[in-house]
Amino acid sequence: MQEPNTIMKQLGYLGLVPFVITALLAVADISLFNLSGQQMFIAYSAVILSFLSGILWGNAIDHISHKLSRNALILSNLFVLLAWAAILQGHKHDLIATGLLALGYAAVWFAEKLIRQTEGEVNPKGYQTLRGRLTAGVIVLHGVVILS
Repeated sequence: MQEPNTIMKQLGYLGLVPFVITALLAVADISLFNLSGQQMFIAYSAVILSFLSGILWGNAIDHISHKLSRNALILSNLFVLLAWAAILQGHKHDLIATGLLALGYAAVWFAEKLIRQTEGEVNPKGYQTLRGRLTAGVIVLHGVVILS
């Protein structure tokens, strides 16, 4: 049986694959299923940003007595609304939607890092490093799509 940290890393990096594929489709201006690469990229990005917002929600619940908890709960909901807005506007304003999603990733990473640091949360080992790498990769891919 694999260690949870190994599975966490594998799933984290595998989660980049749809970003890479849809970014390549956007750069090559290829459509699939009557959707542009940008539309597919925005949709997947919004789903993953919502997932990360759920992690932020969970961290806030785990540290409910901390003063940052209330802010983290509110932010987690705002990030989901941002992701939803990006999906709704992605077909007309793909550059704005992609840029807002990239900002959302940076903001959710920063918020999660702040609450974890404030609470002295170090487990699971390597999580924050993994999150930093994945977030950086995702933001770079958003930049690729914006420039395509």
